[in-house]
Amino acid sequence: MSQNNSISSEREGLTSAKISRFLSLPFQSSRLSTYLAVKRFVEIPIDVLLKDGVEGILLDADGTLGPHHTRSFGISALDHVQAMLQQGLKVAIYTNAAEDRFQSFEELGVKIVNNVPPKPDCAGFEVAMKEFLGLSDPSKICMIGDNYITDGGAIDAGMRFIYVQPVAGSEPLIHATTRYLAYLCARIHRKIPPITNKRP
Repeated sequence: MSQNNSISSEREGLTSAKISRFLSLPFQSSRLSTYLAVKRFVEIPIDVLLKDGVEGILLDADGTLGPHHTRSFGISALDHVQAMLQQGLKVAIYTNAAEDRFQSFEELGVKIVNNVPPKPDCAGFEVAMKEFLGLSDPSKICMIGDNYITDGGAIDAGMRFIYVQPVAGSEPLIHATTRYLAYLCARIHRKIPPITNKRP
């Protein structure tokens, strides 16, 4: 196993921050508050983000931009990221998995968050915001992802969370199960707004 794959496996595994957040979600509904919900990443309405004062985007990869551990991303996802950048949003990819597969995004000007604590550690979100987006106000940051346990940690850091329905693909059963249970908590607590459809 390469060093990069080894580090990725450690980051994707159980951490105290993941366990703590997962166990708290049924009892602390405020940690599930969702700013927007969409079926696919490309349906996120950029005009709404700008109107609401969003300046920076932290973007999950696996299950959000494509299937888990994919190294090939669709042109529609690249185009939507490019549109965000062209509208003045700062964008960085923040993943707990391998960080060496995003050249096509880097060529657009997207930074890849690295050498930070894995999600959902609040310290990781803070470093990602300050060092990779160059911003300091968490209320102006959106974390976009498919997982209320990891990506949803942005809520604890004072950021907005946009939920994307997971892209189907191969992933560990424990990961899929815990992610789904966390999603059910958000539904039960009515913290997921109606699905937002992309505007023409």
